[in-house]
Amino acid sequence: MRPSKRDIIIATRKSQLAVTQSQRVGEMILQLNSRVAMELVRIESDGDRVLDHPLAAIGGKGLFTRAIEQALLSGRADIAVHSLKDMPTDVTPGLVLVATPRRMPVHDVLIARDADRIEDLPQGATLGTCSKRRAAQALRVRPDLKIVSLRGNVETRIRKVMEERAVDATMLAAAGLTRLGFRDYLSKPIPVEQVLPAVGQGALAVQCRADDNTTMRRCLPLNHAVSATATNAERHVVQRLNGDCHSPIAILAEFVDSVGLRIRARVMSPDGAECVEVDETGPVKRMRVLCDAVADRLIDQGAHRILDEASRQAEAT
Repeated sequence: MRPSKRDIIIATRKSQLAVTQSQRVGEMILQLNSRVAMELVRIESDGDRVLDHPLAAIGGKGLFTRAIEQALLSGRADIAVHSLKDMPTDVTPGLVLVATPRRMPVHDVLIARDADRIEDLPQGATLGTCSKRRAAQALRVRPDLKIVSLRGNVETRIRKVMEERAVDATMLAAAGLTRLGFRDYLSKPIPVEQVLPAVGQGALAVQCRADDNTTMRRCLPLNHAVSATATNAERHVVQRLNGDCHSPIAILAEFVDSVGLRIRARVMSPDGAECVEVDETGPVKRMRVLCDAVADRLIDQGAHRILDEASRQAEAT
């Protein structure tokens, strides 16, 4: 079959990180399809438009993906590039996640003026974050911390800490800092044993219409099987828990050898006082069984009750 000469239109959020990620995916596609052109369509998501309310209060699932997915469905774009951790686990009808490129480092990084570790922050320090996952795990280490809502792009959150001193510290994903070239801020990594990442953290998702065979052929070579398998496992566990990217759920799936998969997962109350966790390893060829076992163990320990209470607190707030 002769390669298509149809140009590539990529839908992306307007933030510098989202644009950088989309450009990188576009470059990867162009390396394999050198006779076509690429165009970026910048779209403002619901989550980017409303910055003065908690994420859960303005729509929960799909805040950063809905508008971009609509551009795909309407034909305005051929491809959407998302941070996988922003994507709901329920697949939108008519669309398909066609590729997960190689995952970048999954850990979080501490952004602070006067501390190298969470343990070193001053007594009663303010930690700026809108992530229940990050807040709960930080409070497990330092119950005295004061959690302050902090939203905005990566540059804004760094400025709020380092220049404006609005908060004493925040936590950001190492992958985003790396993609933006902010390597000076990578010097304070937080161990995953202390703060497990979000589902899909460090990975990108390349999405297209399910009936667009040309685009699927172009994107499939970008898929990294190990990254796709690990993130699919994480997403399956979160789906079993009826959670989303705003839930206080932390999870990491990693290959331990060529045939084994290790899954670590935590479900926490927003204040970090209550935590159930599981650490299971099993054969990759039985990934679904392993994922179900992890979810079942979490549920048996009270995960649904903890998540329901977290939702009620968010609604009350």
